[in-house]
Amino acid sequence: MRHPAAPMVIAVLLGLLGVLMLWGKWRGDGHHEGNPHPDDVPKKSDVLEEVENGDEA
Repeated sequence: MRHPAAPMVIAVLLGLLGVLMLWGKWRGDGHHEGNPHPDDVPKKSDVLEEVENGDEA
């Protein structure tokens, strides 16, 4: 037999999940933890040429 509080616990957890998702949408600071866009990353061959030529800072 299911515990009588189980539906309430599930409802509270789902509500908290919804609030956190909405907070993330509203906050929207533009910061993204993930891989950078390919256009923002230099080509590997360019980086290797800089290292070989000693142009590395």
